[in-house]
Amino acid sequence: MAGKIFTLRNGDELTELTPTQFSNENHFQGLIEKHPEILAGDQINPDNPRKWLFISREMGVPAEQDGGTQWYLDHLFIDQDAIPTFVEVKRSTDTRIRREVVAQMLDYAANAVQYWPIETIRNKYEQNISDTNSLPAIGIVPGNEDIFWQSVSVNLRAGRIRMMFVADTIPSPLQRIIEFLNTQMVDSEVLGLEIKQFLSANGMTTLVPHLIGRTAAAVQTKRGESRKWDEQSFLEQAVQVSGNEIAAVCEKLLRLFESLGCYIWWGEGKDRGGFVPVYIGKQRHQLCSVYNWYKKSLVEIYFQYMKEPFTSTEYRMELKNNLERIPGVYIPDERIEKRPSFETGLLNDSNNFDLFADAMTSYIEDIKAHETT
Repeated sequence: MAGKIFTLRNGDELTELTPTQFSNENHFQGLIEKHPEILAGDQINPDNPRKWLFISREMGVPAEQDGGTQWYLDHLFIDQDAIPTFVEVKRSTDTRIRREVVAQMLDYAANAVQYWPIETIRNKYEQNISDTNSLPAIGIVPGNEDIFWQSVSVNLRAGRIRMMFVADTIPSPLQRIIEFLNTQMVDSEVLGLEIKQFLSANGMTTLVPHLIGRTAAAVQTKRGESRKWDEQSFLEQAVQVSGNEIAAVCEKLLRLFESLGCYIWWGEGKDRGGFVPVYIGKQRHQLCSVYNWYKKSLVEIYFQYMKEPFTSTEYRMELKNNLERIPGVYIPDERIEKRPSFETGLLNDSNNFDLFADAMTSYIEDIKAHETT
């Protein structure tokens, strides 16, 4: 436990504050939920302090696709760069604060990146939205909400997450594990945060956060963790990932959406380049995304982000059927409210490309017809 600290008022009025343990874990968790500023965003990134969007306390984590809750994460936050932040809270008196809490956190992370639907996360946020806990409060411009949630989903699936162990005292064995993991992991960040509580005789409470794990080696490992893609960098990567022929299809898709009057939004991220064609009428309509994924390029259809009146099952089924005219494209009925994908290589055949172009053109024409009436 830390030593005493003192405050000085009016030059000579000294107040002594004594280190005091948190009364219980629930109280500790409640402070973090109510005052996420104590999560030391300025220590995590001094040049661009983290701002926190609270998603949920006791966030359920499944162990299989569409499965029920297997575990409960203490807190889920998301920062202004759409990085999901997993927070697990323990008091120093809890014997699980050593190795067990690490295994627990890794369980949460490994399953959440695989099985958490972005719809679940967004719904949890909307249940807890307030003036101080909102997208504008962390700097997200109104109108860019869908893009933000799309970025959250991309980061989650790519494992670009932050795992934070919070305690009043982090023991040396746990500190060594945190520093080791944070140095070894490139996409994920692993941090510890000590939050010490001091009380005065007159009831004043002082909380002092101290970050653990942001070593020089860890910072070097993660340097350059984000970039803004553009056409040249995306197509160069497409050649590396999928070869010249498929990269040419990606370029052809770019030209198609530009000819249909779409704005091209380029993604951000360290490893995987991509773009989203957005048709802007009275509303912003995100149509799909085209992105590089390991050894292939994918087209992801944005059923999830469709706007009224195109959210009906009938319209989604019509678009699904139009896309399934392309040999090799199959969209399960249960995916028409999500973001199903297929390999861009299927569009290397000119007839297949024309079928895709017809489906997208018809969709945009329907948007125009609706928004001009």
